[in-house]
Amino acid sequence: MRTRIIEVGLATNKLAEVQPTLEACLRDTGDILIGHQVYDDLTLLVVRLLGDTMQCHLDILSTALRAELIYSFQVVSCQLFKVVFRQENAKMSLRDFPLHVGESWFTAADEEKAAYLCLNSRQLSQQQVTWLATQTAIAQWTTAY
Repeated sequence: MRTRIIEVGLATNKLAEVQPTLEACLRDTGDILIGHQVYDDLTLLVVRLLGDTMQCHLDILSTALRAELIYSFQVVSCQLFKVVFRQENAKMSLRDFPLHVGESWFTAADEEKAAYLCLNSRQLSQQQVTWLATQTAIAQWTTAY
């Protein structure tokens, strides 16, 4: 089953201003902040949608975009895979994971040793399986949700 997520891009220095409003929406909808990724001065927040709650997020994110609090947001439908590492600092090894066009990875928001792969297919390609199987830093990988 494909999962719907919202990816929100914002300046890292705006995170303290944006995150409380986003978290209030999450409390109202029951959706979950599952991931984040920091790239120098850019932060990506990833929200997993659990139901038909898109409108709450669209209202808040559209307002934040107009106010220039965020750079962008997009709704993505993907197959999520969770990767658990033996040590927290090993997550950066995913930079070398063989992603296809439209695929991404991000660190888990709630687990220091975990990350998510957002892939196009329900099945990992042979190249992806081989890559995961040869990484000694990975404790396990599973389909998420």
